[in-house]
Amino acid sequence: EKQSVHHLGGGVVHNGGRPAGPLPDSQPGKMVDNTPWFLLHPQDRITGSNHDMVDELVRSGALKKEECISALKSVDRRHFWPAEAARFAYADTPLRSGRLHLSAPHIYAKALESLLPLSPGMSFLNVGSGTGYFNSVVSELIGPLATNHGVELWPETVAHARQRCGALNKGSIEFTVGNIYQLDVHFTTRYDRIYLGACANSKSKYLYRLLEVDGVLIGPFQMGHAQQLRKVTRISETQFHVGVLGAVQFACLVEPDAMPPPPPPVIEPEAEEVVHEEDEEGEESLDLEGEDEEELMGEEEEEEDDDEE
Repeated sequence: EKQSVHHLGGGVVHNGGRPAGPLPDSQPGKMVDNTPWFLLHPQDRITGSNHDMVDELVRSGALKKEECISALKSVDRRHFWPAEAARFAYADTPLRSGRLHLSAPHIYAKALESLLPLSPGMSFLNVGSGTGYFNSVVSELIGPLATNHGVELWPETVAHARQRCGALNKGSIEFTVGNIYQLDVHFTTRYDRIYLGACANSKSKYLYRLLEVDGVLIGPFQMGHAQQLRKVTRISETQFHVGVLGAVQFACLVEPDAMPPPPPPVIEPEAEEVVHEEDEEGEESLDLEGEDEEELMGEEEEEEDDDEE
């Protein structure tokens, strides 16, 4: 999907995944490229409420599951967006205002349904948690007592998420300032469900290890010059099943300037197997067997590049 970017007042509107950030040469109120759909249609065509937004996702086929419909209707997307840009909160397009970002509603709908089943008590991690909106939606399904964490790079964004979630009596959701690339996956909490709100680089398959067995990760990963939205299921301590949900365009997770190598685990892990199912184009499955730890964490996915071609 090609992403287009538009500055509207203090915010930026994108057609695609998570906003990639403002362009240095653009000016507020000046359109950078193609005119967005909501400037071509009368104002009354813009979705006017959260329920209308969700109903439109259902009509378009982007949202099907009753539990996901209920969760998205229970959390008002507009509540998480600055008041001065609230008129665009229900548009099916990603938004950015300063350091705040929201992916398009259909992206969240696809991610939520791909994370199913989501049951009370399941643990959830949102990497690049932004405004706290998606953590709040997921909390409708896993409950207020479940472990529900968000990791975000910017302190002011974390403060915004805490404030907005607290106003909805969702103070049990925990947001932390940090960089996921600096997390030691061998000595940290594992989660039943994980969502990546920004694109991980091609060497980031070690993030799969943040999953509990039977856990599911949904997120974009770099594949050459393209990005894939993947669904990763941890089958066992050493096996992962990877499916491709489609092509997307997200901003990339920010990498530290100098990232020290993680310390080795106390117990040497067994060889891990990553099994790639057929993607939407019907390419052959890919099995990676007998990979040692360093190869799994650092390979460039050359086999998948062949599938991409």
